[in-house]
Amino acid sequence: MKEDPCAIEIKYGQGAKPGDGGLLMWYKVNKLIAAIRGVPTGINLPSPPTHQTKYSIEESVAKMIQSMYMAWGFRVPVYPKISGTSTALAVLNNLTRNPYAGGLAIDGEDGGTGAAYNVSMNHMGHPIASNIRDCYLNLVKLGMQNQLPLFAGGGIGKSGNLAANAAALIMLGASGVQIGKYVMQAAAGCLGSESDRCNICNIGLCPKGITSQDPRLYRRLDVEHVAQRVVDLFLSFDTELKKIVAPLGRSTSLPVGMSDALGIDDPNAAERLQIKYVV
Repeated sequence: MKEDPCAIEIKYGQGAKPGDGGLLMWYKVNKLIAAIRGVPTGINLPSPPTHQTKYSIEESVAKMIQSMYMAWGFRVPVYPKISGTSTALAVLNNLTRNPYAGGLAIDGEDGGTGAAYNVSMNHMGHPIASNIRDCYLNLVKLGMQNQLPLFAGGGIGKSGNLAANAAALIMLGASGVQIGKYVMQAAAGCLGSESDRCNICNIGLCPKGITSQDPRLYRRLDVEHVAQRVVDLFLSFDTELKKIVAPLGRSTSLPVGMSDALGIDDPNAAERLQIKYVV
């Protein structure tokens, strides 16, 4: 609170498990966590905790404005993060009527590493590409594509092609991308992958100490070393992204919405995203 941040993101949902969010199992709620969260030990905890004033988008927007008033006095942009679902367009349309929103972050179904109820992880959420494309084209119709930035997240780089995935989403209309699981795997040393998952995040036995509350395990995580690897990761990502977009004549700016530079070999996906079909 001593210095102004670059931006403030208010998290209302995450795409990998919309409707629930993460779930911290009861056996991972030790005395320290229970004290921090103000609950007794031995109960499941939702993450993030439910906010009891979030009954409509209007109240959410009011909460954003209140946050800016109380904490930073309109000096920094504030935007919500929502799950990529069929309601994303409704949220976006409400934000276009509010002059204070700094943007909208949408999280697709392909991200996430932690625990949640199976019904949310397996049967809810939308791919981020289609959600971002719909929202961007809606902004184009309103003539606001340069006024309300969109941020895409959810499974970006999950196959190792971080810069390429990011470039594709930017060309579909995103002004920026958010990554989480890729950072865990590439910088923090997470042993999981899409093809050969470790799959013990939820039981507290993470061999790298990332998702463990056991002092014998979490001491294996060298936070300073991880921080340096995160810096190296983003510097490398920046260099590779510039190499991808430079042939488009965008060496100093992002090709936001430049969908004519995209092509896909799936005719159904090409029709859905309104981009070129290539064989």
